[in-house]
Amino acid sequence: MKQGYLYTVVFVLVAAVLFTAILATAQTVLHPRIAANQANAEKAAILYVFGIAPDDFDLESLFEQYVSTTQVNGLEVYIYADQAGVKNYAVPFTGAGLWGSIHGYLAVSADLTEITGLEFTKQSETPGLGSRIDEVWYKEQFRGIKIADAVPVFADQSGTALVDAVTGATSSSNAVLQIVTETIEKRVSQLEVLLP
Repeated sequence: MKQGYLYTVVFVLVAAVLFTAILATAQTVLHPRIAANQANAEKAAILYVFGIAPDDFDLESLFEQYVSTTQVNGLEVYIYADQAGVKNYAVPFTGAGLWGSIHGYLAVSADLTEITGLEFTKQSETPGLGSRIDEVWYKEQFRGIKIADAVPVFADQSGTALVDAVTGATSSSNAVLQIVTETIEKRVSQLEVLLP
């Protein structure tokens, strides 16, 4: 028996309503868990730039124990301190990548003279090429760069590389250097009010 067009239209409409209801219910039920996971990812990123690698079990306790926040001219600043005093400051950044915005955190030493960490929380660079900026080897090479001596570059005047670019992803690598430079100039410079 052949079904008519009306049957097909009704079937598609019923299926669309059913699956829309399922997705809407799942979104509503899982929203608190999604928000909690996003908050934990942000906390883990902040701890990473401070050189702390927590596991899922001690993330909250480490964050509460060592990290505090303050506002400087409307900029949210994360402070890493232990019993000996302030160790690092971290600031959020957003900048233009090749295909979209790159978001993350940059940490500097308490005296604002050295980069101590870099982490990306959101990026949409080319998979397998530009997205390699999120690999540990790339981010770790920024630790220890002196801010006063030079802004991070692929090579200085002597030809010595300060930062290795991602092969095949020159635009993404240049974007990261631009973002780091702008963050140092526009955000880290505001932290001078926190110096003793």
